[in-house]
Amino acid sequence: MTTTPTRPFTRQSTVQELSVTRPGRAFKKVIVSRLPETATEKERQELEDLTVNLPLETLVEMSEGKLSWGIADSLLDLANGKPHRVVPRVLGAGVGGVKKVAGRVRR
Repeated sequence: MTTTPTRPFTRQSTVQELSVTRPGRAFKKVIVSRLPETATEKERQELEDLTVNLPLETLVEMSEGKLSWGIADSLLDLANGKPHRVVPRVLGAGVGGVKKVAGRVRR
């Protein structure tokens, strides 16, 4: 008998656990679509199974910057039904980006 993961999801939740939510399913689809090519379908399925059963925290650490903590935390907020928490993070990222560009322009 498989148990359905319940909220709150955390950084230790797996992509598979998150996939019971709409944002989690979308994220899983993106992650699976970006897996490297394999020689056989069996290898592909094994790689997919391994990847979607890793904790989100591990994926961020292994992604070499392709998956940021901001994106991971935003995904968790959406999966936990707290979309209002995403807005300040996005605005904060926007401010940081503007400061970065402005700093380069001034030089």
